[in-house]
Amino acid sequence: MLGCSESAKHLSTVKVGMTSQEVLTHAGEPDKKSNMGIAQLWVYESADRTVVFRKDTVFDIITSANARIDSIKTSLDNLGDKIESQAEKAGDRLENAGKELKENAKDDSLIN
Repeated sequence: MLGCSESAKHLSTVKVGMTSQEVLTHAGEPDKKSNMGIAQLWVYESADRTVVFRKDTVFDIITSANARIDSIKTSLDNLGDKIESQAEKAGDRLENAGKELKENAKDDSLIN
């Protein structure tokens, strides 16, 4: 098991995109694990870091104990905004494709 200063040093090598197994290899077991719906949090108290996972991949690393909850909320809100934006774009593309199909159907009926 890694000591406090060793854990902090090895946590500095943890990066966004790593798997949980890679984090375990670099930083060892966290002090606490908790689930927040779409995210899992690993808290390393001695290093004052929280690693946020989505789908077994590091999504964010939060380093301020006082700002953890706000940072997690902001990260998840930003993710929600990105999803909403992508959904709106997909909706627009579907609407345009529907209009194009309607126009093509009209043109085909005029030819026949």
